[in-house]
Amino acid sequence: MKRNNRRKPSNKGKFVLYQMASFALTIAIIGVIGAIIPLRPKESVSEKRKLAEFPKITFASLTSGDFFDGFNSWYSDSYPGREGIISLNSKIQSYYGIKSAKDDTVKIHGEVQKGDDIPDEYDPNVTVTEPTTEEKYDKIDAAGDSQSIGAVFVVGNRAFEYYNFSQPQANRYISSMNTLAEKLSGKAKVYDMIVPTSIGITLPDDYMGNINSSDQGKAIDYINSGLSDNIIQVPIFKTLMSHRSEYIYFNTDHHWTQLGAYYSYCEFANIAGITANSLDKYEKVEFDGFLGTFYNDTGKIPELKSNPDTIYAYKPNSSATMFYIDSKGQKISWPIVNDVTKYPAAVKYSCFIAGDNPYTEINNPQITDGSSIMIVKESFANSLVPFLVENYETVYIIDYRHYKGSISEVVLEKNIDTVLYINNVSAIRNENLMTKLEATL
Repeated sequence: MKRNNRRKPSNKGKFVLYQMASFALTIAIIGVIGAIIPLRPKESVSEKRKLAEFPKITFASLTSGDFFDGFNSWYSDSYPGREGIISLNSKIQSYYGIKSAKDDTVKIHGEVQKGDDIPDEYDPNVTVTEPTTEEKYDKIDAAGDSQSIGAVFVVGNRAFEYYNFSQPQANRYISSMNTLAEKLSGKAKVYDMIVPTSIGITLPDDYMGNINSSDQGKAIDYINSGLSDNIIQVPIFKTLMSHRSEYIYFNTDHHWTQLGAYYSYCEFANIAGITANSLDKYEKVEFDGFLGTFYNDTGKIPELKSNPDTIYAYKPNSSATMFYIDSKGQKISWPIVNDVTKYPAAVKYSCFIAGDNPYTEINNPQITDGSSIMIVKESFANSLVPFLVENYETVYIIDYRHYKGSISEVVLEKNIDTVLYINNVSAIRNENLMTKLEATL
């Protein structure tokens, strides 16, 4: 008889085949779940943005490959349960970290970029290639509405955004401010307030000077050295440094607290010749459980979740009213400081002046002297504006990231005699934001 050399699979071999089949089935099920459109989210609450949409199917998109690129973006960006998966991944990564001398866990999230060297004086010869008008507006449309956050440095249960100085972008800011001031010369006083971020003020001394983050005080001095005599500078770096042990910046978010904004408001009031009201003149309200941009951008790490922020907001006591015009042109009345108790943890900072809108106007009927001020801003200014309500009959607010039009024309049309630009120093290194600033002069 012939011997049969074929061997039957061993129990171990059967187990391996079973594992492979189970794995393949699991992947197939996950793939099917991910393709079920009704289950897919359209917006990310934590990231405050709309997620990628399913691409349109056209002959051109199929032949060029654009459809498949769009499909990949849609599939990964809006996968069901994506935020939970990110959070789980973050918890796994939280077991890794470096212990500092103070026994704080130190982590770096994102790619740290080295900044340019900061000269002692303004050098106008450092420029970027000026885009054509068409390219400029294409950049604006592509940039979106939000300010991106760079690499994040986590120390224990607090986070800080790295800052890398960009001399070409700083020069663009200087040029924009000087151009605006020249347009308004003899018509309105132009003030400029550059706000340092937390890494330049409240980072523990053990790390100051030992991390790859540009010197914000020196960067602000460089920018101020290039501003024309038509611009009145509001220096707040030393002011905030003198209060650095206080709760003037959030732990889980890149913004300053309203207390930090208050100290800066007092500095502006002193320079502008108006009377700064004491904090006890305002109604104080609290919104706890705030988990901001740092928490979300680091993948919701448990260290930051264990240290949520509380927003202490100061409401004007006057009968002032506010309305804003949104991106669709709708006029909406809204509280100057809104109750965000029931808002998601990620968006509680929007309690101030309804967040970021193209145009906002606040009118105080208790002041009838015709005084007015225009605030040109990004989101750092939101918490400072409520303090100014008690000083001016009308407060106009333009967010240059969203506004389509000329700021100088609005100032002249409404006979506004005071213009205050408020920008955090990190915004001034952002190419897209500088393009938007230039487009609104």
